[in-house]
Formats: sequence, structure tokens, C-alpha cells
Amino acid sequence: MHRKPHGVGRICAIFALAVLAGCGSASVDNAASRHGIITFAPNITETVFALGQGDRIVGVTKYCDYPPDVRSKQRVGDYLDPDLEKITLLAPELIILAGQHAELADLAQHNHIPILHAHMDNLATIQDGITRIGTALDCEEEARQLWSGIQSGLTKVREAVKDRPRPRVLVINTRTSHDLNTLFTVGRSSFVSELLEIAGGVNIFDDEETPYFEASKETVVMREPDAIVEFHAGENLSPEELQRFTDDWQSLPTIPAVANGRVHMVTESYGLRPGPRVALIAAQLARILHPEVEIPPL
Repeated sequence: MHRKPHGVGRICAIFALAVLAGCGSASVDNAASRHGIITFAPNITETVFALGQGDRIVGVTKYCDYPPDVRSKQRVGDYLDPDLEKITLLAPELIILAGQHAELADLAQHNHIPILHAHMDNLATIQDGITRIGTALDCEEEARQLWSGIQSGLTKVREAVKDRPRPRVLVINTRTSHDLNTLFTVGRSSFVSELLEIAGGVNIFDDEETPYFEASKETVVMREPDAIVEFHAGENLSPEELQRFTDDWQSLPTIPAVANGRVHMVTESYGLRPGPRVALIAAQLARILHPEVEIPPL
């Protein structure tokens, strides 16, 4: 993909657009001596690559695993434990970050590094994040094309299942114990809940505005989900371990999903990643909920 010329002008403009973490003014000489981008989340890394700008990335988190070219990039820790020394030595021209991070903000201010905040957690903010990253990296048209392709994929999934009955679904986005006492799920403002709706399901917690929260198993029993979709994204569990997580639900045999054998595990690393592959997640959910429907390839 053709990459437009870029330089310090665009980076300096980012300072003026209030997408910084209070970095102050950097000199032209300082900005000119810096090069490359650090992407501080797997979905942001995927987005930059999907925009054809992966060669500009000099640092990624230890969890960034896609596309394969990311393996050659320097690792700079993760959101909870960033490697501040390595970030300083890499001397990036820009850090792209999801959310706020006090340590990174302090480092950026001290070293005059712009920070672009790209919080992507529902379809609207995914679109906004792609647009803002595209603007910052001088690839606005590529950003428009990327979002258009995502929309096209989501539309194909929605159309394929639009006439099918809509099962009520419990989504589990995090579970580490086997006693079902800690069930983390999603409310309607989460992108996972949005994708579930596109895939022809109904989130049993679509009346909850909070995107992520803990639900009690008593509430789950009362809401009687027809299907359970449990994410273990990128956990590399063995078939035996996955079966154990599935079997855990037998302790709640009155739930229709359990009684009818509709407990499903999703292990793909991108399963909970709000980025360029969200249409693939929607397609997988549609195949789980409507196995009788042929979902077109995306």
C-alpha cells in the first residue's frame, strides 16, 4: 500500500490538536531526531498494520501477536508494567495508547514525545480510533477504506442471520476459577455485546449500561440464557482444560444453555480485541448461535 510522505509537521500538529497527555512544546530539532511509533495495545498495533504503516512501528507490547511481522518489533513491556528505559532509548516520534497512563504521560512530557490516545471499546470508538490514527499517520484514505471494509463484513453477518430466531446469550469474558463464583460479563455498551446483536443473539445483560462487570451465578440462573459463549482469548488451553471449563456449567443444570448443550468456548487471541478483525468475531459468534446458517467468508 502506498504510504504518503510524513514528517515532523504532522507530529507537531498532533500537539495542537489536544490529543496529547500534556506534553508541552517540543523543539523541531528534538522532533526531527526521533523516529518510529510505539503502539501500546494489541488492537492498536493491528490497526497500524492494517493501515499499511507497520514498518513505522519500533515498539509493541508483549501481548501484540498479529500480524506475524510484529514478531520482529522491540517489546516494551505492557500496560501494567511498561519498560520506560527501553521506550526512552527507542526515542519514538509518537506513542499510541489506549486510555490514560500516568507513568507514560510523565515520560512523554519529560522527553517531549507526543501521545495519541485511541480508546477503542465499542463500534463507534473503534471507528473513531481508526480515523484518528489514520489522521496522525497521514493515511486518512486508508483509514476510510479500513472502516468501510469492517462495516461491509459486519453487514454480511447481520444479513445472513436476520431472519433467524434470536437466542438469549450469556457472554463470559473472563473466568479463571472453576466454581462459577466469579463470572465477568459484558453490558450493552461493550463491543462484544454489539457484535452479539449483529450475530443474531441477545445479550441477557443488555439492560446493563456498564461495559464490563461481575455477575452472580444466581442472576445468571434467573435470566435463563439459551446459549453461553465463554471467551478464553489467547489462553492456549489444552482440549482437556477447555472441556473442564465447559463441564463446570453442569453444576447449573436448570439453565437452558446447559440443559441443551449450548456452552461454547472461544479461544482465538483476537476474540476480545476491539480492532480491525471485529467482523471475524461477529462471524464466529453467528456460526456458534446459528450453525444451520451459512455465514459468508469475510
